[in-house]
Amino acid sequence: MHRKLSKSFISPSSTTLSSTTTSSTLNPSSTLPFSLTDPTLPLPKLIVFDLDYTLWPFWIDTHVTPPLKPSPAHTSATDKFNEEFAFYADVPWILQLLPHAVGADSSPIKLGVASRTSAPSLARDLLKMLHLPPLEEGDKVRKAIDVFDGGMEIYPGSKIKHFEALQKKTGIKFEDMLFFDDERRNEETEKLGLTMRLVKDGMCWDEVERGVDEWRKRRGFRKGSI
Repeated sequence: MHRKLSKSFISPSSTTLSSTTTSSTLNPSSTLPFSLTDPTLPLPKLIVFDLDYTLWPFWIDTHVTPPLKPSPAHTSATDKFNEEFAFYADVPWILQLLPHAVGADSSPIKLGVASRTSAPSLARDLLKMLHLPPLEEGDKVRKAIDVFDGGMEIYPGSKIKHFEALQKKTGIKFEDMLFFDDERRNEETEKLGLTMRLVKDGMCWDEVERGVDEWRKRRGFRKGSI
């Protein structure tokens, strides 16, 4: 049975910045949760996201009827039947700010996608249409699709295959990867050595923090351990 399309986006958490926020002095390190900027603890080198019911509240291959048309502000898009589609509320800032998180390893976090949707072209189209909020006034607008420098594996099949491709592409060890997904069956990816956080109500900052905490515990890290 298909899940009912959710039209209610996750409300921003206390650490979230509104997608309409603009500031000429926005400092990523001061707007990220402290757990993502604590210099005494490491961070994953690659954070990978599922798409459907993880970054956005619908199935791209079931609920969306092309063609898609972006809104004037590129914060959402409408399909053939004028249904509106967008990220969960926290997601634009999560994607914009995560690469600025700084832990014990000063190297920036790479972001990736692992989705088994049967509509990969439509998923990519939407990721191109949805833009991220600028860090500073006058910044060049970034399309959501452009932040995934760790690779995008979007096609049907086992996510084991997705992650093997991401590992080959990035050279990052599985143990240094953190994966967010809404389907329990995809926990099979942990056989590779990565950490998966099961997301029940879409991505938000609380989920990011819980996922990073799970990754650290699995790796045996705790405050002051390095």
